[in-house]
Amino acid sequence: MTKTSAPVLHTERLVLRGHQETDFEACVALWSNPVVTRYTTGQPVAPQDVWTRLLRHLGHWMLFGFGYWLVFERSTGRCVGEMGIARFKRDVLKDHAVLDPLPEAGWVLMPWAHGQGFALEALGAILQWRDLNLSQGDTFCLIDPANMPSLRLAAKVGFQPYLKIDSNDKPVEVLLRRGRSP
Repeated sequence: MTKTSAPVLHTERLVLRGHQETDFEACVALWSNPVVTRYTTGQPVAPQDVWTRLLRHLGHWMLFGFGYWLVFERSTGRCVGEMGIARFKRDVLKDHAVLDPLPEAGWVLMPWAHGQGFALEALGAILQWRDLNLSQGDTFCLIDPANMPSLRLAAKVGFQPYLKIDSNDKPVEVLLRRGRSP
């Protein structure tokens, strides 16, 4: 299944839509925030690398028919964050080939949006879309074990511990959400 762009998803408080060229500055603001990058890249992301991320997200939709959304607060239009499902072909998973064809869920939110239930609301909509539109039954995610809010969120939407790996000499939890196919 391939598409050219992400579908727009609506929740009670949020709008999720695909990335656009005009979103570059919002993405730079997101990925240059040290709170956002603490458990992901470990350091703020340079603008040229943010641009590459934006292009990568567009490419996912074109190649696989799934990808990442930018999440916006309906009432204000503020960028809440970025989340979705992707195939990143991570080197750290090369010994775990069973995960390679599966979509990998991920999420980051602006610090102002933490603790308001936005992540659960948006991720719930994404996983519901995923369950209705993708044939792969399982989805996984990678979470730094120190990132307790993300581990709690993952558990709330059905992810279970699957294995522990090391990435760049840091432990990472791999969690798996089993079988919800159309």
